[in-house]
Amino acid sequence: MKELKLIIRYFKVGRLLHLVATLGFSITVISFIKLKNNNLYLDDYSWFIWLTISIIFFSMSILAELDGYSRFQNYKQVKDQMFLNGYQERQLKPLLKSNCQREAVLLAANELGYAKEVRFYFHRKGYRWYHIIPDFVIKNPLFFFSAFFWRTTFFTPRYEPKVNYDQLELSQV
Repeated sequence: MKELKLIIRYFKVGRLLHLVATLGFSITVISFIKLKNNNLYLDDYSWFIWLTISIIFFSMSILAELDGYSRFQNYKQVKDQMFLNGYQERQLKPLLKSNCQREAVLLAANELGYAKEVRFYFHRKGYRWYHIIPDFVIKNPLFFFSAFFWRTTFFTPRYEPKVNYDQLELSQV
């Protein structure tokens, strides 16, 4: 039961990312099947295009899942911080930069009873539901090529929660 709750939380944290990964993988499979079934009938140029499509969408699905894993680490960390220290805006400021991070924060806040405060904070900072594209894409599109971006977006270190929430009663949370 504990593992099932953890899996459900994992998929809730990165709903959009898991959807992108599923779509990307589906397109990869369809492209690969198309390539395999029509291999004899495709010229070199068409074969190259289908192979490129497969590689691009497979890479996209892998990166989306890595991003989802990183957001789950953010979720666990911010949930611990909110539980141990209460609601503090300074804890949320580093997680404002992307919709996926804000969703992770909102899930943690919702589970701890701080959802209203967090939504108000995001609204006050100018973020709405339709702000999906991360801030850095607009400010500095070349940021995609920095080591910091890759480390914080796709390779966030595993975070072990300090609190075992499954052993706490709902009245304590």
